[in-house]
Amino acid sequence: MAAGIVLEKMLMLVLLMLIGFGCAKAGWIDSAFSQKASRLVMNVFLPATILNAALGGAGSMTRGELAVAAAAVFVMFFLGGGLGWLAARILPFQGRDRSVAWLSVFFMNNMFIGFPVVQALFGDRAVFCASLSNLPFNLLLYTVGVASLRAGEGRGKLRFREILTPPLMATLAAVVIFLTGLTLPALAEDTLSALGAVTVPMSMVVVGVSLSHVPMKQALLDGRSWGVSLVRLLLCPLAAWLVLGLFLPGDSLTLGVLVIISACPSAAMITILSVRFGADDALASKINFLSTILCAVTLPVITWLLL
Repeated sequence: MAAGIVLEKMLMLVLLMLIGFGCAKAGWIDSAFSQKASRLVMNVFLPATILNAALGGAGSMTRGELAVAAAAVFVMFFLGGGLGWLAARILPFQGRDRSVAWLSVFFMNNMFIGFPVVQALFGDRAVFCASLSNLPFNLLLYTVGVASLRAGEGRGKLRFREILTPPLMATLAAVVIFLTGLTLPALAEDTLSALGAVTVPMSMVVVGVSLSHVPMKQALLDGRSWGVSLVRLLLCPLAAWLVLGLFLPGDSLTLGVLVIISACPSAAMITILSVRFGADDALASKINFLSTILCAVTLPVITWLLL
């Protein structure tokens, strides 16, 4: 992929993040607005983007390619999980801090960063492929991830309905649409398309607002957070490119999408779950902040070198 295109798209996304960051610092957007906006993105705009991609852009993918892509996303997550496990033991972490570090590499911000970047670089048709990452994300985060954070000491109970997030349900519906060839009335498709168009700018603004609340100096001076962030941003996409490239063509849309997803920063859900189950949420926040900032540099480099 041409470096100029990647750089232009990433600069646009960074500018959108900076707008959110600046609005928060200026007091134009408060945390309450940010929380409600993030719910809108998660519960309305992202599902609309996924469904719109299945209705309008998934036709170029065969059922065999869908099966390969579904298997590939699980491989991508297991690669990230393995690298995270190693990083959490090589770097100076103890106790449940190891779990926070491990999960911060294991799970990426596929929805607020990955989907908008994929949509910006590859178009709407690629979002359906990217949405398949919701399957292992939700299944593994709310089982293996929660068990690791609780470790017999955490607080709170996990409810099954938390696994069935709107993006996951939209992904399952998109698979059904793909397999059955279901179509919707033009009005419904136009509505989904209009809602999906909001995903990229709103997601980036929400990310920028969330970054404004993290102590920047503490994150920048934390060597452990740097180590985890670099594993997440550099080693994970490199491993995905090397391993998935063994059975996916080099010019495959699926390979390109999954390399982008694997190059995303740590998932914000790790911080939320750390708070809920009594783990070190300050560590999770610093890793999330630092990896999100650094991805503005690493994502274009990864895309230019590997795709």
